Amino acid sequence: MDVPMKVYVTCPMADLKQVPGTLIAVSPHGFYEVNLVFGANTHTILLPVPGTTLTAQEPVLNPPSSFEVER
Repeated sequence: MDVPMKVYVTCPMADLKQVPGTLIAVSPHGFYEVNLVFGANTHTILLPVPGTTLTAQEPVLNPPSSFEVER
């Protein structure tokens, strides 16, 4: 996972539902450090790992149709 990463943040405790933001860090102490835009300002917020969902804004690339897996 590359950091920083553009994500959508869902965290019911912070009343956030699919809010665009930037993941800055994942702390070993159990929280995400995320930058979110509120109005004209960008704020850093700390969100608990349990109870927070982060979805990457960039989709996963599909392999080309010519790509085959040998079985």
